[in-house]
Amino acid sequence: MTPHYFYKKIKSEVDAKRFICELYFDDNMFHFDSDPADIIEFGTDQRAFTDEECEILRLRLDEVFKYIEDPFQLCLALVTEK
Repeated sequence: MTPHYFYKKIKSEVDAKRFICELYFDDNMFHFDSDPADIIEFGTDQRAFTDEECEILRLRLDEVFKYIEDPFQLCLALVTEK
């Protein structure tokens, strides 16, 4: 089932940060320079996202970069805390 936050349009920096955090806490975080279609689940060797989810994620990532110049800083802060 596609997470609800995939469908929520990002309209601000706060929304962009929230989206990144939701990806992280849902174990859906991936490097944003990668195409979501290329992300493979560890242990299953299956794609992490459906074709529909990939299309949606591409839109959301475009929005993230519109509001945050370097979202990788937040991603790195999240993954190094674990």
